[in-house]
Amino acid sequence: MNTLRIFTKADSEGVKELILSILTKEYPFDKNAYSDSDLDKIYEVYGGEKDSFFVMEEDGLIVGTVGVKEDSGNSALLRRLFVDIKHRKKGYGSELLDNAVSFCRDKGYKHVYFRCTDRMKDAMNLCIRKGFKEIEALEVSGFKIHNLEFKL
Repeated sequence: MNTLRIFTKADSEGVKELILSILTKEYPFDKNAYSDSDLDKIYEVYGGEKDSFFVMEEDGLIVGTVGVKEDSGNSALLRRLFVDIKHRKKGYGSELLDNAVSFCRDKGYKHVYFRCTDRMKDAMNLCIRKGFKEIEALEVSGFKIHNLEFKL
């Protein structure tokens, strides 16, 4: 049984372990592109009035995450969209993304942005299937960072 819910402090270690294991196994060369400093203080970083962090739980284990962080008054950043490799192709990423976009709509955002490297194909393709459009691609240290936008 899976449950999509808001992050609690008790989830801290499970979330950090999931995200760091995925980054280490699947994206070891992208470490320079993204800081992981938010993982030690998720509750604080995503605790603003227009921020949130969601987890997908299956049988007591955290198997997916997504965060929403205010970027400016009318735009939000979608961050930490991850699903454990053993739990992919079950619709969890889609459910997490839909929930985050719905949260953004409820908070009055006009734009949602997602940034990823070209190696994060699954997340990028999911966002594009859900209506995000690529607005920019920057070459950084041998790889590209894609900036995707969803207009609400």
